[in-house]
Amino acid sequence: MSGYDNQGGFGSQGTPSGQTKARRNYDEQTLIPVTIKQIITADGDPTGGNDISLKDGRTLYMVKIVGCVRAHEQKSTNLTIEIEDGTGLVEVKTWMNEGDDCSAVANLRQECCQDYAFVRVIGQVKEFDGKRHIQATDIRLLGTKNEITFHLLEVAYSFDKYQKRKESGSGIGMGVGMGYGIGNMSSMPKTMGANVSMDQGGGNTVNDAAITSIRKLGSQNDTGVNIHTIVEDLASQGYSEGEVRNAVSHLSNEGHIYSTIDENHFQFAE
Repeated sequence: MSGYDNQGGFGSQGTPSGQTKARRNYDEQTLIPVTIKQIITADGDPTGGNDISLKDGRTLYMVKIVGCVRAHEQKSTNLTIEIEDGTGLVEVKTWMNEGDDCSAVANLRQECCQDYAFVRVIGQVKEFDGKRHIQATDIRLLGTKNEITFHLLEVAYSFDKYQKRKESGSGIGMGVGMGYGIGNMSSMPKTMGANVSMDQGGGNTVNDAAITSIRKLGSQNDTGVNIHTIVEDLASQGYSEGEVRNAVSHLSNEGHIYSTIDENHFQFAE
């Protein structure tokens, strides 16, 4: 395991006191399913910045990988895991906030601390001292080995979807398609306040309402929002439980949200 403590490596999840962290545009917050080889062979920023781009041009920020635990090291402040997926090996690090993490989150993290376990990781791609790694925001055991196959299909579909968007001209340029995840259907910019510059629900009203609800309620804790809470929140806007559940399922498949402590809790992918 490499040591990155107190160096700014692996990306601290906090923001230095007195500084305001600029919010990234929506493209850079979209979840992209990838293989580890894609991360390793991605191009660095030629201008010396922090951006890392896939060979097809998409900028990496939030990614999802699926792989097998080859080694792990737990310290008082962080957990580092080496994960291999058949295409390469990468280090994944997650920070532990003693006293702040709920027991469910801590238990999910602890379950991953076993060699040869298959896990799913969602996090940000970082680079320190010339080496790529992932700063995890969510890591958990796979519920079934079918998730391995499904993830590879997601990777292939994501690539194909982006290529078709680029060929059609709707996915060219940083403001439109450089960070799209699985099957993102939104294609036109739309102003949604100072911090978001794109219609995240693909032009679907209930999808947009669900996104807004999950972002609002999910910011209040680390475990995400229970599906029943989302249903109750959107019932006042006239949406039925079936409509809300379909929207949440769609947004999860598109990579806009992800499940946290179980399949009924969701968090916005940012």
